[in-house]
Amino acid sequence: MERLAVDTQTPFKHMLLILLAAIIAIFSINALASKRSDLAWQALEQGAVLIDVRTAAEFREGHIDSAVNMPLSSLSKLANPIDRDKTIVVYCRSGSRASHAKRQLYDMGFTHVLNGGGLEEMKSTKP
Repeated sequence: MERLAVDTQTPFKHMLLILLAAIIAIFSINALASKRSDLAWQALEQGAVLIDVRTAAEFREGHIDSAVNMPLSSLSKLANPIDRDKTIVVYCRSGSRASHAKRQLYDMGFTHVLNGGGLEEMKSTKP
């Protein structure tokens, strides 16, 4: 009867590869996050409008000084007061609602909208 060999190294190799992939992903995400907030700050330095799409309660807890609070749920009311060709930077807590806001603003006819990401992300890259 032939004896089967078990490779005990394979599970370890798989775990090591998964861990390595996770570390690379985290650094890539952080680099992307930094890039989007850097672009947002550049746009703000050139006169872009900054909109915080978090709730009013979140806004009261802290926000970027020049930000206007326009919760995502009421963003459709923004249409008239701002020139649709004006650059707009949106941010929220993590960047997720800002992503939805960006899409909604494009759908409303705004042509230059940037997702600045999350509040802490924006604060950490402020020039």
